[in-house]
Amino acid sequence: MSHSTLAPRETVATHVAADPLVTVADDSTLVTARVLAGLRQRFLLESPGTPSVDLVFEDLESVLGVYAGDLTAAEIATIRPRLHAAFRRIVFVSQRSGSGVSPERLEVSFGLLTQRFPADFPAALVHLRRLAVTVSDLLDELLEDLP
Repeated sequence: MSHSTLAPRETVATHVAADPLVTVADDSTLVTARVLAGLRQRFLLESPGTPSVDLVFEDLESVLGVYAGDLTAAEIATIRPRLHAAFRRIVFVSQRSGSGVSPERLEVSFGLLTQRFPADFPAALVHLRRLAVTVSDLLDELLEDLP
């Protein structure tokens, strides 16, 4: 009798339905990839780097409000990472069925996920405003049907 038949078979956990960390025994490469993707999503959602909702709305006001023309390069450098972090999470939530966000709005949003942030001030300001408008539009659609 071979010793390998006595050893327990190693299994990997995968996600099922809405929760990526619900476990199901499987040992395929695909399942391993799904587990890692689920863990990454969970980490991104629970990351301490996620800006608070109040801070997101303050940033939107700073970029799109009455005094948006007074933004400095330093303020843009501070706001951009927070707004982009919120944007990534909003896009993730918006992809779920029943989120209320139209597929067309999501498709337009995906382009901003991969665009590089411009180095020169005028282009950086334009990019930040596009990001802020997209975040605002996604939030409008997400929150539209809430009681």
